[in-house]
Amino acid sequence: MHALDWIVPHPKTINVGRSHVDLSGCRIQPGPATATAALRALGSSNAPEGRDAPPVEVEVRVDAAAGLPPEGYTLSAARDRVLIVGADPAGAFYGAQTLLALTAAPGAHCSEHRVCVPEAEIRDWPDLPLRGTIEGFYGTPWTHDARMEHLRFSGRHKLNAYVYAPKDDPFHRERWREPYPEEELARLAELVAEAAARHVRFVFALSPGLSMVYSDAGERAALRAKAEQVWEVGVREFALLFDDIPPELRHEPDREEFGTREGASASAHAAVCRDFATGFLATRGADRPLTMVPTDYAGTGATAYRDRLAAELPPDVLVWWTGSDIVVGEISARDMTAAALSYGHRVALWDNFPVNDFDFDRVFLGPLVGRATELDGVPLEGITANPMVEAAASRIALTTVADYAWHPAAYDPARSHERAVRLLPGVTELLPLVEACSSWPPGADQSPVLTSLCADALKGEPSARLRAELTRLAELPPDVPGPIAAELARWVAAAKDMAVAGLTALDLLAAVPDARPARAAAVARALARAEEHKANVLRRVIPPFVRAALEQAGHSATP
Repeated sequence: MHALDWIVPHPKTINVGRSHVDLSGCRIQPGPATATAALRALGSSNAPEGRDAPPVEVEVRVDAAAGLPPEGYTLSAARDRVLIVGADPAGAFYGAQTLLALTAAPGAHCSEHRVCVPEAEIRDWPDLPLRGTIEGFYGTPWTHDARMEHLRFSGRHKLNAYVYAPKDDPFHRERWREPYPEEELARLAELVAEAAARHVRFVFALSPGLSMVYSDAGERAALRAKAEQVWEVGVREFALLFDDIPPELRHEPDREEFGTREGASASAHAAVCRDFATGFLATRGADRPLTMVPTDYAGTGATAYRDRLAAELPPDVLVWWTGSDIVVGEISARDMTAAALSYGHRVALWDNFPVNDFDFDRVFLGPLVGRATELDGVPLEGITANPMVEAAASRIALTTVADYAWHPAAYDPARSHERAVRLLPGVTELLPLVEACSSWPPGADQSPVLTSLCADALKGEPSARLRAELTRLAELPPDVPGPIAAELARWVAAAKDMAVAGLTALDLLAAVPDARPARAAAVARALARAEEHKANVLRRVIPPFVRAALEQAGHSATP
């Protein structure tokens, strides 16, 4: 396996030689702070005893005149020197991440050196300016430790934004006027610092629409005061969210100010955004413009709300949009262009993938699929993926999001998923479960392959492959270490029992007619045990198959 198959996102242009560069005891030259810090562990290893050659020099520098796009870098690894040149500090940091990934790749190692990389020339840069995640789901918010690890994960895989918007953080939505308690504020400050160290934009979102009187000057001042509190701990980028609220204005002062015609709430939302942009961001010299989520955030056609928003929202405000619907299987370039036209602004994709807040009993462990890859001329700023409540398990899908966002035209979902499985600890051991929970969108067949094999088995066709696949699930190890396996433990247990139910059904179908009545009771018990689990693994595939097998044996299972 090639060393570059362990790098996500995959570099754009690469030329790899046959020789290796010995980095055992390499010397890290002072350079950009974040990149040098990232490489510190690499340079701390001592040179092997008896080594005659001087240590390889590793230099990282920033050169705005290098002819690279923003966040781009070059990496040159030769016999006696490794040089990383970034277009900016972020590019230098990303070059360091690629070098670290190469040193960790099994395919990069040779028999002569303890730590090495292949001789290589890499030139790399991202296609989308915005590549990140938004903790924007309903349900239990991530823990502080999970967020910190997520920021480290984001830096490794060149995701450059994290949006703080957990629906069930009361100070984000229901109690948006109230300042954060000191303990919570200190945690936010720690997240901001970690994000900066990883070149991840920390975007703080507020969602005031459940109760805000938009026309009230005091309410707008309260919004600015809340933002001021987090500005003081380092937040420099903000978003205002008006999603999942009633479409009409509910307060009389707002109806008097903005009217009652269709789409009037867009005028109210635009007014709040204007006030925040001019009264808060501009006065503090914020580098990045405001981002907002409209109430009408899905679909591609013009509406009265969007017409007003296009006319009244400041032109530099970025609009988040979820696709043709809220949770979607496919998003085309035509959809993206039509959405931007309908809002009169550039759009960013708030991709509700692999989010599971609409069904907490499911996990979505497959790759990002169905997203347009030819984006030349498409007014798309980028993508922020909305993950699952399970922060660690979300990394399987998010690794593929990072691959897509860096270079959409080269994105291959299956290949990217293979890389994610290899890279994340504990996932290879759980591959049968990952495969069983990889379908997208949520309404799709949970496993077309198993569905077909089950149908064939019911028709009396050979079932060796079905038996093999179910056996893999039944034999899932229950004690895989690591946070991903810990989060998926209840799905592992459900998968094992579901597979046993399927295997007993196969035995029933293979039994001679006289033996079937005795076997049928055991099959019904196995099915009942499998369906006791709330965790949904192949629930739309295996139970229908088992029930059909029982019917063929003249035995009915309790639905």
